[in-house]
Amino acid sequence: MMKQIKIFIVTFLLTITCITFPITAGADELVSQSSNIFKFQQKLAMNGNVHAQYKLASMYETGDGVTADIKQAKHWYSRAAEAGSKPAMHRSTYLEAKEKGFDPAKDADWLNSVKTEAGAHKAEAMFLLGQLYGEGIGVKKDLLKSLELLKQVRILGVANVDKQIAFIQNEIDQQNKSEQRKKVVRSKENLRLKQASETQLATQQADTEQQAKQKAEAEKLAQAEKIRRYEKAMMQLKMEQQLIDRQQEWASGGDVASADDEI
Repeated sequence: MMKQIKIFIVTFLLTITCITFPITAGADELVSQSSNIFKFQQKLAMNGNVHAQYKLASMYETGDGVTADIKQAKHWYSRAAEAGSKPAMHRSTYLEAKEKGFDPAKDADWLNSVKTEAGAHKAEAMFLLGQLYGEGIGVKKDLLKSLELLKQVRILGVANVDKQIAFIQNEIDQQNKSEQRKKVVRSKENLRLKQASETQLATQQADTEQQAKQKAEAEKLAQAEKIRRYEKAMMQLKMEQQLIDRQQEWASGGDVASADDEI
């Protein structure tokens, strides 16, 4: 009977640690409450309670109620994982992959397991997969998928993910703003290139027209020069013929048909 009462008390205390405190509580009060929860979880964890070990590791990881300490987080996740906690095993592997990089040969099974459990709507796996998509660990970074998963976790109410959601949403907003700025820059650059191309084309057309005009004028001048030379040659020939005709007429004393008549 005493054992059952003890189990009930421990279960009750674990339950109240998950209750969200009213937002009307002051910051100092919330810090004090978090610190008390941490101490309580620490005591239970050191006595071998798996759920408390997982919670304690999570608090060390996030800095909730205690100064963040990844080394301690890894330690307590490992303790919980050794005791059979699969979520703890997942978190422990996640911290290793985050620190040393994702190793496909070693971590592929872990990633597939996380995806499978997330697909089965297991909150811890959904939360972890949301983080993986948000950070691009083992998967292609996808902030929208990350946000969707974290919002589903929030609906389930099993974890406080408001900070993570706000962080991801802010990153998405920043990316959208950056992309919008890039679009404006690209639009301006495309307009500049278009105007430069049109200016170059107009210049080329003007040059082509000028060259055609100059060529036509040159051909016209060349033709006029040919006509002038022809007329000059014909005039010279006519004068020479007239001179010959006069000489022949003088020599013969008679009328000789001039070149003009024959021409």
